[in-house]
Amino acid sequence: MSKAKDARIYVRIADDLRNRIVQGDLPAGAMLPSEATLASTYRVARGTVRQAVAELERSGLVASEAGRGRRVRSEDPASPRAATTQYESIAETLRERIENGELVPGQQLPGEAATAEEFGVSKGTARQALQLLAGERLIAAIHGKGWFVGGPEHARTRADAVAAEFRQDISTGKLAVGSVLPGENTLAQERGVGRITIRRAFALLEAEGVIEKRPGMGRVVKSRAEGDT
Repeated sequence: MSKAKDARIYVRIADDLRNRIVQGDLPAGAMLPSEATLASTYRVARGTVRQAVAELERSGLVASEAGRGRRVRSEDPASPRAATTQYESIAETLRERIENGELVPGQQLPGEAATAEEFGVSKGTARQALQLLAGERLIAAIHGKGWFVGGPEHARTRADAVAAEFRQDISTGKLAVGSVLPGENTLAQERGVGRITIRRAFALLEAEGVIEKRPGMGRVVKSRAEGDT
């Protein structure tokens, strides 16, 4: 792609965003979608989006906020900030839960459907809220697992936590080598989780060689495990 053509693309993106702001699709006080989201929306490189957003900043339509992104400005700088959108309000609530420790690094967040149900919005709105927090690097999406507080290195599913509990019981001898583990249904009731969570925890321990499945017996503790700290 030539530089001239790339330039025309970022100008068109800037014009489109400007129109959305003027028409109220992106109202004053709303956060502009992240560069990654805009790049996906317009199917261009993030560098092209960055150029387009820079145009809006130069014209005073948006302003950068450290650690949060870019916010649409009011045409009248003296006017109070407009009410936030639904997804921003949801993001703010989740942000507060993270900041006050109610949601801790590594904790899995409810999915889009559950978030939408909690706040009485569409899944699309819930997704926007989660993407906004992801843009601030407060949460991260882990493929095949969901959304987690913190970056990918913090991701810890409920199955991971249950596996850690089993690992601890085995390392301390509470579950001795050679002992047969209770069935999935029994463990699911004891731990307050679904059978699929128990099954995933078993899969983790089997991959580590800590337990094994034996015909006619079920899952048996195969070796001692290192306890999780």
